[in-house]
Amino acid sequence: MKKRKFFKKIGLSVAAAVLLSPFMPTLDKSGFTAEKAEAAVTFPDLKDYKAEIEYLTGLEIIRGYPDGTFRPAASITRLDAVRMILREMKIEDPAASDPGFSDMDSSTEGYAEVAKAVEIGFINGKTTKDGERIFDPKGKLTRAEMAKILTEAYALDANNNVKFVDVSTGHWANAYISRLATAKVTDGFPGGYFKPESSLERQHFAVFMARLLNPEKFQAGPVVIPPPPEPPKYPAPSTNTPGKYAGGLLVVNKVYALPSTYNPGIIPVAQKGVDAMVSAAKANGVYLSVISSYRSYSYQKTLYENYVKRDGQAAADRYSARPGHSEHQSGLAFDFGGTNQNHWLESSFADTAEGRWLAANAHKYGFILRYPKGKESITGYMFEPWHFRYVGSGEAPKIKASGKTLEEYLNVRGN
Repeated sequence: MKKRKFFKKIGLSVAAAVLLSPFMPTLDKSGFTAEKAEAAVTFPDLKDYKAEIEYLTGLEIIRGYPDGTFRPAASITRLDAVRMILREMKIEDPAASDPGFSDMDSSTEGYAEVAKAVEIGFINGKTTKDGERIFDPKGKLTRAEMAKILTEAYALDANNNVKFVDVSTGHWANAYISRLATAKVTDGFPGGYFKPESSLERQHFAVFMARLLNPEKFQAGPVVIPPPPEPPKYPAPSTNTPGKYAGGLLVVNKVYALPSTYNPGIIPVAQKGVDAMVSAAKANGVYLSVISSYRSYSYQKTLYENYVKRDGQAAADRYSARPGHSEHQSGLAFDFGGTNQNHWLESSFADTAEGRWLAANAHKYGFILRYPKGKESITGYMFEPWHFRYVGSGEAPKIKASGKTLEEYLNVRGN
């Protein structure tokens, strides 16, 4: 308890020097100085952090195994961490009052040490879903938990709001992790990651403690977060094709048609955008299917005539394009569906996971929702949440942000 208050008063750098004073050239019972102990300890299985590990084992804060190995990647339990901190604090008689954990009593291994740690104030246990207060002594200590324990044990109060890629400002350990980085005890992993939920390895605990106790010799570098990668670019389609162009984009609608002889198949840049989009959706647990893509003039003619026979021309014109006027003939339009075929080509697709994902993300891959809700008077077509048109990633975000149809955005007639 006194030690923790002492740290708060004089700061880490001075306190570290005081902490080391018991280990300076005074002979211990074996006749070794701390410096000799450092030099005497060696482990055959060390690759990284050899100096820090040998420093800590030399001070007998962390120890090797009977077979002479250190096992640097082995996880540390919550009880291990408590014991090593108390060992460093030279607390040999850890008697304290009952900490009140339901999973520990006086007969439990490590009970006295845990009780002392609670009394000092650097641990407070966990609360289960049932509201029980436990310590979980054999549980693996996470890196986030480690940050809290060390900042509490050594009163690391300075906080420069150091950010890591995988630690949000709302993360329960954000302030503790930032303080640890501010004290130059940690710089995380390459790429600016901290891995808060990963279990703490023995080698990393040794490194953190070494940096706390001897900041002049051991010090972490700055946290380096690389700039975010440039988002992929999906180029606009070629303008070297027949048809009406406005603002560098092909316009195919009820007013402007394609020649019957134009049969390009799927445009390759559009296909690349589709492939990337389907792959990204899958990574997010959303599974898209392409129901329809390129349609030739003759195929569209057959479709349209069949719809007219079935529903009448007025009704067919609301959902089907006349031959030459279909975006599908351009090779740039795609109809999507999801895992439930009951929503295919239905307005209800907008409320599915697939429909919502497309509405929120399609622009990132160069696509726009071609026939939005409430815009039939402009486009001439009913709401089609499944129909997306490729325009390239240069224009797609702008069109989406505008809230306009393609016709409105390009200021051309559509109906």
